[in-house]
Amino acid sequence: MKNAVAKLILVFIMFLTFVGCSSCATNSYFFGPGDLFREKRKSFIKIDIYKTIHLTQTSTTNNVEKYEIYLRSSASGFIVGRDRDVTLVATSAHVCTVTFGDQINYFIKEYSRNDPNWKLTEKGRYILNDYKGNIYGALPIKYDLKSDICILGTSKIPLPTLTISRSTPLIGEKYYNIAAPMALWSSKMIPLFDGYYLGAMKIRKDRKLSYVFSIPTKGGSSGSPILNGYGEVVGAIHSAYRGFENLCMATTNDQISSIRQQAMKKLLKDYKKYKLIIDMINI
Repeated sequence: MKNAVAKLILVFIMFLTFVGCSSCATNSYFFGPGDLFREKRKSFIKIDIYKTIHLTQTSTTNNVEKYEIYLRSSASGFIVGRDRDVTLVATSAHVCTVTFGDQINYFIKEYSRNDPNWKLTEKGRYILNDYKGNIYGALPIKYDLKSDICILGTSKIPLPTLTISRSTPLIGEKYYNIAAPMALWSSKMIPLFDGYYLGAMKIRKDRKLSYVFSIPTKGGSSGSPILNGYGEVVGAIHSAYRGFENLCMATTNDQISSIRQQAMKKLLKDYKKYKLIIDMINI
């Protein structure tokens, strides 16, 4: 009789533990993507970018041509760390600089970065929108063009930091993407997508390896996190497969982790400088 009562008590305790483990919802495949999304979307950042690009071309006859381009775009990002009153947000490198790839050639076909007769300067404003609808100014701290990842610094955002996975995604496994394609976003309304990991490939010789997922992607998805079932970042979308937008290319978890560490080192070394600039752009 005592053994039966003891077993009944044990089962009851296990039941209470199971029901009460609400925090497990973001750390287990058992609870599904809904619970994971409700928690991890708090780390998502929607980014508005305003750019002014100045170009000058000097010809062999010393004639000077001047161009001025104004750009406005949107992108996605996510919180990856903080130091004291500075928060680090990851996004794509092509969000942080127009020197990535051939972006300028969409506007001026004859431009060549390898031609010394061309000089380019760019000024950018980066406006971050968090889950609660708060707005922050930011500046790039570190970016890497070969892996297409950038770390922005901004004022302290009192929201969770996403963990970067140490494990390579598994082919055939389902993964989740939190993004703002085509600037589709509002406070507490953030789109969720899913798809499968297909493998890794180089999309260009001058680029590092990219992960490939069957996740829908549009302009504005750049920099958005791809999460595994435990809510860890396994990649960040940087582009769609041309002509087939249900395939995306993503910066790998190792590449994100590496640039994040480099950004953190720069921030630690020159914290006062970065904090002063961040405070100025957030007045």
